[in-house]
Amino acid sequence: MAISTLVGIPAGVYSTFVIEAKYGFNKTTPLTYVLDTVKGLVLTVLLGGPIFALIIKIFDSVDYAWLYAFGALSVIQVVLMYLAPVLILPMFNSFTPLPEGELRTRIEALASSQQYGISGIYVIDGSKRSTKSNAYFTGLGHTKRIALYDTLIDKHSVDEVVAILAHEIGHCKLGHIRKGIAMSMGSSLMMLYFLSQCTEREGMYQAFGVEGTPLYCGLVLFGFLYAPIGMLLGPLSSWVSRRHEYQADAYAAQATGAPLDLASGLKRLSVDSLANLTPHPLKVWLEYSHPPVLQRISALEAISQQDTRKTQ
Repeated sequence: MAISTLVGIPAGVYSTFVIEAKYGFNKTTPLTYVLDTVKGLVLTVLLGGPIFALIIKIFDSVDYAWLYAFGALSVIQVVLMYLAPVLILPMFNSFTPLPEGELRTRIEALASSQQYGISGIYVIDGSKRSTKSNAYFTGLGHTKRIALYDTLIDKHSVDEVVAILAHEIGHCKLGHIRKGIAMSMGSSLMMLYFLSQCTEREGMYQAFGVEGTPLYCGLVLFGFLYAPIGMLLGPLSSWVSRRHEYQADAYAAQATGAPLDLASGLKRLSVDSLANLTPHPLKVWLEYSHPPVLQRISALEAISQQDTRKTQ
């Protein structure tokens, strides 16, 4: 894992300091990039290393190892989701409580009206690295919070920010987060079962000319054989994600009563990120986790027209 991170550094440097800079997105200094890379490597070693060692130990020690490994990974995933906002994410960005004012009041009113509990609303110094904007919900239980990029607040109206957050609340209230976790866990369970078949079946090793059943050879075989399966699962996951985006857009339109506020926010986000407005349908089907922005805006405008007809 650490080796793959190191191998990817040249591509990361080119992407950040050449491509992103060419289009005016990059605000990352060389020092910040180095610090981010070092922190990422440290986390990979401190977290990824022990987790990988635990999985290897399980597969090398017990029967039905894939079930035990799945249980261990599930617990670790939940713990990391709980701790990420308070221990991991602050290593890379500063989280400052959103000051009192119209935006905070509107966000709190929205969360209250949708019966969505939060422990805090924070502003992230995203402008330290990029001109792009974002907003997301993170954490579980008492660590659940709203995170707003400072670039989002600077570039968008209060109505647009509230609409964007209503979209994020929609993901939670519609069960998309739970479904996403369930899909991820299901994928992990299938992957671990396939791993067990690669590491435990002697015929698998013989098919590739390997004597005995050395575990580390089984891991290599698994890496080669599972890659095509992962490629097939990717489009399915993306399709589900795109459906969820449309549903969350509709939820935001209903929650705010202003579908065009979200449409306006999406327009501004697409302009600021130079989004491709007309991607090829095949590329969308294979890779896009979000529908093309023009399709999302069209859907929101249709909702607005329906609302207008209802009030006439």
